[in-house]
Amino acid sequence: MGWTDINIRLTGDGEGFLTAYDMWREIFVWCLVSSLVIHFVSGLLAWYSLGGHPIAVYALPSFIVAGFLTPLFAGTITSAVIVFVYRTAEFPMSSLDAFLWGVGQTIGYTIIAVSRIYVTL
Repeated sequence: MGWTDINIRLTGDGEGFLTAYDMWREIFVWCLVSSLVIHFVSGLLAWYSLGGHPIAVYALPSFIVAGFLTPLFAGTITSAVIVFVYRTAEFPMSSLDAFLWGVGQTIGYTIIAVSRIYVTL
């Protein structure tokens, strides 16, 4: 696979994905990557703001594990549901659609997690 194939795949060729597995994988990967980025940045922020506190050592690894586990369980199921709807309706899915669905899932999970924390305060 050359660089031109990667560029075409990232920008989308307009034809959409051929199989449900390709759609699911693309949505899941974007959900996983965006979740890991958000959790890594928030873990760095927690590590920096905790400073010399003994729990600061565990902040970043625990955030990264949470950033991996959320898409692994919830992202797998919701990505499959999105693919089911697309396949049932016979809509073509481009790479941009998969990116937006994957990042949208991460934003949704983040909003739900933050709102659950605010309820306990």
